[in-house]
Amino acid sequence: MKFLREIDADSLVPYILTSSLLLLVSAFAVPGIAVIFIQDLLFFSYDHWIFIRPVETYKGFGIAMISIAVILLSFLITKFYMEKKEKEYKLTVVHLLLIVVTIPLFIFSISHYAYFDDNGVHGNDFWTLSEDNIAWDDVENVSRVVDRSSRKVFSYHFSDNNITIDIPYDTQDTRIKQTITEVIDSNDWEVEEIYSE
Repeated sequence: MKFLREIDADSLVPYILTSSLLLLVSAFAVPGIAVIFIQDLLFFSYDHWIFIRPVETYKGFGIAMISIAVILLSFLITKFYMEKKEKEYKLTVVHLLLIVVTIPLFIFSISHYAYFDDNGVHGNDFWTLSEDNIAWDDVENVSRVVDRSSRKVFSYHFSDNNITIDIPYDTQDTRIKQTITEVIDSNDWEVEEIYSE
């Protein structure tokens, strides 16, 4: 930290500007590749019928990348300002803490998923690190969130007595559509419709 506090801002410009620009530009492409690679590395199993990566997973990862870029630029700007005023720079700890606080956003993004297998439906919400599981025999209610005017389906909810697992639904993804249809038909469940506001 002493090094960051005492180093001249001009010597940091090429490193911080390059890093920040790379993070900002790649935040729109890298999450798609990184999330798939890391989740497959951590969670892949041949037992999964389908593994679902919600859109929030990619958004969270991208926002974390953008946040780090903004923090780096903020560090550089405040350092220039303090040098111009000929004052001692005292915000190093603040910027380092902000970067450390951003790391959980990467972790929560990676651990947000859902999947079906022989045992049941499984999901991990965005702000948790624990996986929820409902066995097929324990499913008591299946509902879907639908837009009232267009009849577009946004998600399916599988519930037992205690928990509800939300499965994002994309009509463009035929694997999700086919898997959910097969699960509902084979168990002869009635699907309740919930209209989105």
